[in-house]
Amino acid sequence: MIQHAMHRDASPVRIIAFSAAGPGQMQSLLGDAARRLQSTHSQESVAQEICHNQSASFSPDDPIRIIIVVSAGADMAALLRKAAAIIDLSGPCTAGPSDKIPPGIFVGRGKPPGKAAFLFPGQGSQYIGMGSDVINMFPSAIDAFERMEETLEGGTPLSRMIFPEKSNAAPPDAREKARMESALRQTDIAQPAIGAVSLAMMKALSGFGMTPDVAAGHSFGELTALCAGNRLGEKDFCRLAVWRGRLMAAAGGSDSGQMLAVKASPDEIGQIVQQNGLDLILANKNSPEQGVVSGRSDEIEKMLQLCKTNRVRAMVLPVSAAFHSPLVASAAAGFYEKIASVSMKPAAIPVYSNKTALPYPAETDEAIHLFGQHLSSPVNFMDMIQNMYSDGVRVFVEVGPKNTLTGLVNTILRDHIPEKGFDAFSVDASCGKQSGLYDLAVSVARLAAAGYPVDPGAWPSGGALHVKPAGS
Repeated sequence: MIQHAMHRDASPVRIIAFSAAGPGQMQSLLGDAARRLQSTHSQESVAQEICHNQSASFSPDDPIRIIIVVSAGADMAALLRKAAAIIDLSGPCTAGPSDKIPPGIFVGRGKPPGKAAFLFPGQGSQYIGMGSDVINMFPSAIDAFERMEETLEGGTPLSRMIFPEKSNAAPPDAREKARMESALRQTDIAQPAIGAVSLAMMKALSGFGMTPDVAAGHSFGELTALCAGNRLGEKDFCRLAVWRGRLMAAAGGSDSGQMLAVKASPDEIGQIVQQNGLDLILANKNSPEQGVVSGRSDEIEKMLQLCKTNRVRAMVLPVSAAFHSPLVASAAAGFYEKIASVSMKPAAIPVYSNKTALPYPAETDEAIHLFGQHLSSPVNFMDMIQNMYSDGVRVFVEVGPKNTLTGLVNTILRDHIPEKGFDAFSVDASCGKQSGLYDLAVSVARLAAAGYPVDPGAWPSGGALHVKPAGS
C-alpha cells in the first residue's frame, strides 16, 4: 500500500482564483490583494486568507477570470501585480504563459471555447515515480491506485515498482533504476501501472468538479477512457487492465516482436514498408508526422536500418511486444472472453474508438464487439482527434503519465486548424521533472480560466510564500 507521504494542508503550491464583471473590478481585486500582502507582517496567514476568500467568490460564469499558480518560494505579490498589468489584453478564452502573459498566470474571458476532452495514454508512457506527488496528496487518487494494486495481486506490490523512494531502502542507483525501468516496461506490469496512475489523476481532477464532455485513449488508454465515460465500472476497469496486460504478455511466443516509432507521415511509412517488402503493420497512425510500425524483431531492425540510411528519425519504443499486429492477435480472443464477463454500461459521455475514430455505439452488444477488436486493430489516433475537433472539442487534457498525446494533438491540429483554435495540455506536463502538484495546479488553472465548471477552492492550502518588503 502507498504511504500517505503528505497531508492536504501541506501543498507546496497555491492557486488564487479571481473572477469579475469587468477589467476595472478585476484590477481592483488584484491590486488590493497585492497591497495587503506587502503591508502585513503576517504574510502566511494573509496569503491563505486571500486564497480562501478569492476562491470562495470565484465563478467560472463571470466575464473575466484570472487564475494564478504560486509555487513554493515564489513572490505572490509580484505575480498579482503582473496579473493586474495584463488584464486589458485581448486574446483567446484561456491563455498563458506566452510572450505577453507570464508563467503561472492564466487569463480567460467569456464562455468556454467548446467541449473538453480527457485523453488517456497507453503503454510507453510509464516511468519510475510517475504520479507520485498527486497520488500522495489526494485521498481519492490514493484509493484509485490501491484499487488497481489490490487487483494485481501476487508478486511485488505495484507501489514499490513505481515509487522506490517510498520504501525504507536507499534510493536506487543507476543500475538498480535501469532494472526497475525494465521490469516496469513488461506488458503485464506496465498496462495496469499506467491505468492506475491515469485513474488516480482523473480522480484528482474530479475533486475540483471537472468532468470531461468526451473521452478517448491511445491503445491501452482506451480502457481508461471507457472507465471515464462510465461504460466500465472501476472494478471492471482494473480487472480488464490486469487481464489485458497478462494476455498480451503471453501472446508473443518466442519472439513477441517490437514497435518502432518513425518520424514520417503514415503514407511515407507505408511506402517504405511496401517498397522493401517488410512484414510489418502500420500499427499506430499517430499524426501527420509520425507513425508506428509493429512486427517481428528482425523486421523492425531492417526498418530501423532503412530509416538510418534515409536519415529518417526512428526509435524503438519501450514496450515488450509488437502490439496491434498478428504477433499478439492470439490475445484478442482471450480478451473478448474477459470482456464478456464484465458489465458494459450506458455511456455517460461519448467515448471515441481507436479503430473507427468515432464514438462507441450506444447499443451494448455493438460496443462490446468493437471493444473486443481494439486490441488487434491499428490505432487511428490522427483521425480520431480530427473527428473530435469536428464534433466541437476545443480543449484536450491528457490525463496520465507524460505528455506524449499532447504533442500529437498539437501536431495533428496545427495544420488542420492553423489558427490554433484549440488548447492541449497534460496533467503531467513536466513528466516528473518538476513538481507534479505544480503541473496539476496549472491544469486546474487553465480549465478554470477557460470557464469550465472547476472549483479552484478545492486546492489544498500551504506552501512557502515570499513577499518583498515595501520599498525594496
